[in-house]
Amino acid sequence: MFFTISKLVGNLLLPSNAITIAALVGGLLLLFRRRRIGGVVLSAALVSLVLVGWGPIGRMALMTLENRFPKPTIQGDVAGIIVLGGAVNIHSSADGGTIATNEAGERFIAAAELALRYPDARVILSGGAGHLLPGKLQTESALGKLLLVRVGIPASRIELEEQSRNT
Repeated sequence: MFFTISKLVGNLLLPSNAITIAALVGGLLLLFRRRRIGGVVLSAALVSLVLVGWGPIGRMALMTLENRFPKPTIQGDVAGIIVLGGAVNIHSSADGGTIATNEAGERFIAAAELALRYPDARVILSGGAGHLLPGKLQTESALGKLLLVRVGIPASRIELEEQSRNT
């Protein structure tokens, strides 16, 4: 139950979805002759779209988070490389017959680079089926394994954790 609620609420809280919902509410208010409040809500949605979606505010906020900590330097031996889920689009991969990554796809690039640099390290891929409706789709970690094998990482070095549905 918690998983379902977290998925639904999480989708509602995405800035792009929240702006869209605000615009729809504003439009409905205008339809029901609530011109003043409808105009305010619709205007706020438009301003939010321009500032956060098209303007620099969204990118600035993201860069602040991404640059918060310096990249660590690795010293000594590496026993394992853990790749968290969230980088593979399961549905697009199934529909297109290929492995489709999203904006977090650099996780697999970094994992491949590290796996090649540290040939004795195990590679652990975490990521199950994080979608609401059950189906026969492959898990994120299974698709990630296929991707890493295609770039030259031996399958014997890769372990899968396929039970997680959410971080």
